[in-house]
Amino acid sequence: MASPARRPAHPFRLALAAASLAAALAAPVAAEPVGGLRVMLHPSVAPRGTLPDATRAKLERIAGTPLTLSAATRTGALDLALPASVEASDAARLAKLLREDRSVLWAQPLRAPRALAKAATADARFNVPGRRLMVRLADGVAEDWSVLAPQFAERIGMPVAAERKVGNVWLVSIAIARAPDALAALASALEQDPAVMYADPVRRVVAQTTPNDPLFGIQWSLTDPVAGVNASAAWDVQRGSGGITVAVIDTGTVAHPDLAGRVLPGYDFVTDPEAARDGDGRDANPHDEGDWAGDNECGDGVPGFDSFFHGLFVSGLIGANADNGIGIAGMDWAASILPVRALARCGGTDADVFEGMLWASGVQIAGVPANQHPARVINMSLGGWGNCSSAVQEAIDDALAQGAVVVVAAGNASIDVESFSPANCGGVITVGATGNTGERASYSNFGPRVDLSAPGGDGDDETSLIVSTYAYGATTPGDPAYAIAAGTSFSAPLVSGTVSLMLARNPTLTAGRVLSILQGTTREFPLGTQCRAGSLCGAGLLDAGAAVASTPPASATIPPNAIPVIEYYRADNDHYFVTADPNEVAYLDVHMRGVYERTGTVFFAYPDSFLAPPAVQPVCRFYAGGLIDSHFFTANAAECQFVIARWPGTWNLESYAAFWIEVPDANGACREGTIPIYRFFNNRQDANHRHTPDLSVRRAMVNRGWVPEGPNGVALCSPI
Repeated sequence: MASPARRPAHPFRLALAAASLAAALAAPVAAEPVGGLRVMLHPSVAPRGTLPDATRAKLERIAGTPLTLSAATRTGALDLALPASVEASDAARLAKLLREDRSVLWAQPLRAPRALAKAATADARFNVPGRRLMVRLADGVAEDWSVLAPQFAERIGMPVAAERKVGNVWLVSIAIARAPDALAALASALEQDPAVMYADPVRRVVAQTTPNDPLFGIQWSLTDPVAGVNASAAWDVQRGSGGITVAVIDTGTVAHPDLAGRVLPGYDFVTDPEAARDGDGRDANPHDEGDWAGDNECGDGVPGFDSFFHGLFVSGLIGANADNGIGIAGMDWAASILPVRALARCGGTDADVFEGMLWASGVQIAGVPANQHPARVINMSLGGWGNCSSAVQEAIDDALAQGAVVVVAAGNASIDVESFSPANCGGVITVGATGNTGERASYSNFGPRVDLSAPGGDGDDETSLIVSTYAYGATTPGDPAYAIAAGTSFSAPLVSGTVSLMLARNPTLTAGRVLSILQGTTREFPLGTQCRAGSLCGAGLLDAGAAVASTPPASATIPPNAIPVIEYYRADNDHYFVTADPNEVAYLDVHMRGVYERTGTVFFAYPDSFLAPPAVQPVCRFYAGGLIDSHFFTANAAECQFVIARWPGTWNLESYAAFWIEVPDANGACREGTIPIYRFFNNRQDANHRHTPDLSVRRAMVNRGWVPEGPNGVALCSPI
């Protein structure tokens, strides 16, 4: 039986100053002109702090305006001056254009320095294969199906037939039923045809229900039509993927039934043994030992307080098991939670946070076991007064370069967020807090650096506060429980959980694209609120449903004439497998489910050489049975011939051209318009390889001891 919810004794303890804003802040805030942009390039584009002429010209084309390098930050970000100062909204638009390019890690308006303030669905009902699409033809296209049917059939690789027209939409059937994901991929492929305005799979629908978690009814932050995040709509589209790791850099974790099966082995980066309370400082056990303190122990005049188990509370908001009959529902029903302990008694240091961030993103740290599950999302519901430290900024930049998204609480001091770190760092998604009316929470930091806001609570009972996983115990953790509290600490994980759903839907998204989708789908703040009147609280209120629905599936962003290459994982023998054959994909999805599972990784290739770039090469596909039981792929003709000659009867050639794709140059570089596909060998007798475009996966495989193969580890070049 789940323990009853209770409110901890100090729900606002994390707020450094819960002062109210001056009445003047209720009036519109005049935005100062912006004279430039601060841009961080991806390290693969240029050395930090440099701007090659070709890259500058590209950025100017994207922004549509001249850009002059005026300075570089200590961490290598570039300050680019505009020809003349522009309004803040125009600067934000230019920053958005730049950050959506893969050569840019992050971009933001360059504002004048400010003085620091003083103070994939498990429901079998939806897994039924289908064979119908809804297609709207482009304007002016003749509805001649004697021409369109063979044209569409050639594009998707199977016969199609028009059934009937409903309004402006044609119901079209395909010859062979396909699993929902495969059917969606066919619809996406059809949308690449100039004759098609759009195409959608026909999916099964049923009467909708909410999770049966008993405390879901008081999770207004997920459901309230005015102040909530529209979580149910997000779950209708995507409920998460176990392949997405969300790191929670916080106080550690405590075992809780609502997080059963979801927590990965983490690490404790608290250096001070006395603060850590585990006797040895850093260790491999991120268990939260409690952060209680007596009067004056955390500073003169600081009153004592009980333990809160903050990391557990945050983790529950991100990923508490949903529809399991107990407790609450987290935003993501499947993602893996990676606890990284960096806070303990009296908080922590940014040095411990810095190390925790590096490890969370997969950087190997001396004396610490390699992280085999690098995070795609890093949640930091923590902060302190001051500028963003260079070390923390570099750790953020490194995480972004590996494909991670970093989400940070704006802080609870009721001051301009520019004075609060790491919320004021470049490249992070900074989240402010709102209450149950959609108004800015009284404690929430504010200002132009806030990207968006989400519910954080602001009141005194369960109708106005946030409920999540907790543990009884004024000092060390006791039995699992639930509690209510408030803070920007609890706004950030709602965004992190939404981001993990978006990445489960499309793991190829960059951090810049994620932020653009989040901001572009926010709801307006209610009329009459401080946030509606000025630029205090970001682009709007988080709408998880709109954000996830607006995230194009990876297979929907297929380059012209290309096809998706889907990756699968077989857990019983730790093998990876890729295929571009839609029939094989459908067979694996329907008949081999539970044996071969999609990892969410996808890259693109070509079905033949006729409509592909001239440099494409065929990919040989081999299979070895017996104890090896593995496939091998290579686009290197010499390697293909070597395997044929050296291993007859062991490695059997299944296809000379499983698909066609470009290859890197002798230095492992891929041409503009393509991205590297890294190849790893497990270095075992069963001889399995993995191919991935995901930089966080690249680190994971290195940390697992798999060997990179090819020049600079690059074997293929995928179009984008």
